[in-house]
Amino acid sequence: MNRMSADISYRTILRLAWPASVAASVTPLLGAVDVWALAQSSRPLDIAAVGLGSVIFSLAYWTFGFIRMSVAGLTAQAAGAEDEAETRAALIRGGVVGGAVGLILTVLQFPIGNLAFTLLGTGSEASSTTLNAGREYFDIRIWGAPFALASYAAFGWLTARGRTDFLMIASVFMTLINIILDYWFVVGLDWGASGVAAGTLIAEISGFFVAAGLVLMVMREHGGILAHWSKKDIWNPVRLKRTVAINFDIFIRTLLLAFSFAWFVQRGGAFGDVTLAANQVMLQLFLFTGLALDGTAIAAETLVGQAMGARDKTTAQRRYYVSVRKTFILASAAAIAFVIFYAVGGDAIIALLTPEGQIRTATQFFMPWVIISPLIVVTGFQLDGIFIGATRSKEMRDSMIISTLVFLPASLWLAGKFGNHGLWAAFSVYFLLRAATLAVWLPRIGRSFVAQR
Repeated sequence: MNRMSADISYRTILRLAWPASVAASVTPLLGAVDVWALAQSSRPLDIAAVGLGSVIFSLAYWTFGFIRMSVAGLTAQAAGAEDEAETRAALIRGGVVGGAVGLILTVLQFPIGNLAFTLLGTGSEASSTTLNAGREYFDIRIWGAPFALASYAAFGWLTARGRTDFLMIASVFMTLINIILDYWFVVGLDWGASGVAAGTLIAEISGFFVAAGLVLMVMREHGGILAHWSKKDIWNPVRLKRTVAINFDIFIRTLLLAFSFAWFVQRGGAFGDVTLAANQVMLQLFLFTGLALDGTAIAAETLVGQAMGARDKTTAQRRYYVSVRKTFILASAAAIAFVIFYAVGGDAIIALLTPEGQIRTATQFFMPWVIISPLIVVTGFQLDGIFIGATRSKEMRDSMIISTLVFLPASLWLAGKFGNHGLWAAFSVYFLLRAATLAVWLPRIGRSFVAQR
């Protein structure tokens, strides 16, 4: 427990945070690469089609993002308690859930696709060509669901073990594969949205096997690959019950988050193909910003989780408060840097990602929302990391319920009154409200250390 008794330095946090930031930011970077490749092809309006198809996977994958979060929180706490058997049990439980859910999505792909595109097309001005191309994208990419969701468990586990460097390696590998295949399939072969889907499918399958190999490497460092395995530990009724409860709460939370993103994209379609495509470009930048800032949140997951699991609660409480304060300081500094970056280089980024013409003009018109987005999302992302590490899933669920109930009517009213600017304003309020509700409940975590003494 000497590691747990040491003070947490900014250097320690940065060692965890910067690889996690790289790993997190490459996820929306894939979307940005998709946009760039399509902009270079003869089918630039397929950007809107990929936007429609992607929102289904965002809804599905983000809904089951609880797999990564619960594995991360439970594994970090087990590591803090030096319970190696439970760290491995948490991984297996998460991996089984992820693979099974992905398999179910693949088997049910036809009814899911039919329902999804019926809903996306309702009240939308998107053309039939765009909707059909979006469906082709969905029909190809869905085959990667079992691999993508099983990878979530591996990513959460690597995070909790403090191996964000391995998390970065797996994520960067997937990105490089996708970039190469995007260029080949979309720019070279001119497959359009279908080429983007094929590249993503191959990258997700490859990423799963790389992540699995890295997990085995970590296990070798902690007693060996064959050590610490026990069916009794994996299927312990008490721990299973806790795992199910945490997963269900985060499932509801993440389902509402994914639904809100899907609602945002669908409402953007009401303004036509050009605005829908512009929103897709901006949304990739918005997500890139938030997930790049997520590195300090992931560091907080690990540090807070280890503190919650530690046996010496006095030392653990001190580590908890230091972790919260220092990760918030680093996250705020990064957010300010991103604001400056977008304010100075926004036009150049748009020119890189979009073809000349209506899509570029529309994106430039709405770009101020991206410029201020780092300040809007940073607090909510950081609080998410703290609550995940503490496995305070009920508060995360309730925060999302409140925020979504406000966002839906606000988006209808503001979009009706101010158009796409109003839609982005409602989206921004949604993120700010998430942060505000979690901030109200944050003191509960600190008080829990006193109750455990």
